[in-house]
Amino acid sequence: MGLRFDLPTSAVVGHLLAPDREPPRLGYGEIEYFLRALLRRHDRFISSSRYFADDLRNRAAECLDRLDTGHDVSGAGSDALTAGTVRRVLEPLADVVRAYDVVVLPIGSRKDRRWLDRFAHEAALAPGHGLLVLIPTLYEPEVNARVLDPDEGVADALKRRDEWPGAIFAVRGQSSFFLPFEAAYRAVADLTTGGDLQPVLRVARDDAERGAARARATRRRLLHLSDLHIGARKPNQLRQYLRSAVARFEPLDRVVVTGDLFDQPFPEYRQQYIDFENQLRELTRAEPVVVPGNHDQRILGNRIKRLGRRREELVDLRWDRGPVHDSEAKIVFLCFDSSRTGLAARGGIGTEQFVDVATRYDTARQVASFDDCLRIAVLHHHPYPYPLDGEVPVIGFGTEGRERRLGGMLRERLLEMEDAERFLEWCAARDVSLVLHGHRHRPRLISDRIPTGDKARPSHSLLTVGCGASLGAGGGPLSFNVIDWNQKTGGWTVDFQVSANDARGFRSAVVQEVTGRGDKGGRVRRAG
Repeated sequence: MGLRFDLPTSAVVGHLLAPDREPPRLGYGEIEYFLRALLRRHDRFISSSRYFADDLRNRAAECLDRLDTGHDVSGAGSDALTAGTVRRVLEPLADVVRAYDVVVLPIGSRKDRRWLDRFAHEAALAPGHGLLVLIPTLYEPEVNARVLDPDEGVADALKRRDEWPGAIFAVRGQSSFFLPFEAAYRAVADLTTGGDLQPVLRVARDDAERGAARARATRRRLLHLSDLHIGARKPNQLRQYLRSAVARFEPLDRVVVTGDLFDQPFPEYRQQYIDFENQLRELTRAEPVVVPGNHDQRILGNRIKRLGRRREELVDLRWDRGPVHDSEAKIVFLCFDSSRTGLAARGGIGTEQFVDVATRYDTARQVASFDDCLRIAVLHHHPYPYPLDGEVPVIGFGTEGRERRLGGMLRERLLEMEDAERFLEWCAARDVSLVLHGHRHRPRLISDRIPTGDKARPSHSLLTVGCGASLGAGGGPLSFNVIDWNQKTGGWTVDFQVSANDARGFRSAVVQEVTGRGDKGGRVRRAG
């Protein structure tokens, strides 16, 4: 049986196959869209059983009734439903979906429609096997895709978008996996000719793992860490846990640390950081790219005029400024010390540093061509305020609404980057495609278009990625980001990994795929 709906709501499928798991994060509109997709247009159903199609529609209608009669959201200013609401609303569908061993999600663009429809018909009508086919919305090549709480197959599919069309196989009681066209078609063909389900799935999963390894070899991978706060009690306990978690993503081309290496700029913490940096060197042959944060230079991270400033503690540390050119990865990192200016915990770049980084960059490009390189700006402070209007947080639905009630806007004024707009305009002028930062202990992703004032190129596409506290400083979740860049297509994916600070395990909170062909959206909106 098959039907069509939106890819981000594919996380619903994993919950329906295993309702004892934590439900995916879904807003009211998203879950309504998913349920209404089950109700409309009979020609979207591909099933050998008319009874099944009618039963599924009836159950979807019951779910909608539950949604309309009452739902709880996870915080003020958010339409995200609580985990309990998602479970209650989707309960009528869980029984029918659990009757299937495998849910297949063919994915591709409009040019792949013919293959997708043929594949869906053959998979849905496979005799003797419990296969349910869900066809996500077809995506145009220039449209970016973002999925909250993706399972393994969805995450891998987004990271390998250049291999579409293909299919995600969600298996009851097991992790999902992605296969490109030929391998997916072969797996379904084996099932339709009477092959035993589990042996066929084992072969298909092996194909998926080999394909993922081949894809990884053609991409450049960055590990983004931030706000280590070494010297604080909790971060010291969790360093080995983090090191084991990031090892799953080896090999890495580069590690980037966006500041606040220390909890306090005291000499006794320096060796602890050096030991940790030596561990990072085991992950990659290249030196980590490291910029300082406010806690590395100010007592308690704050400065009032000259009080609280201890820049001398940075003297013996290796940190980067200006351009760092990785010729093998074809990446240029433009490194800033955003704690050079600003009072309290605020930051800024300042004219002198803009000129210094630009001059170093222009001098370096006379020796080595940067034309085919990805340009990444690295700093500690966040260039976009928290929150932005309509922003969907990577973790912690509803926290923005709570911050508003508890004086969060005042807190933002004490933490902000003073020349943020100037920095973004500088990045647009210098053809920077990606900005990496830390500071607020929250992972986030902002896709924006920066006006350039140039008629030939009126705006510049810029992706800004924030990392949370990688060692769980302040008792919050641990966080790191894995960024894959496809040199062939110019696109990349960002995988936001988070873990509770009791070390229960890291998971993908969001995977964002950026095509590299340019997003057609406008400027993001500031809050307030």
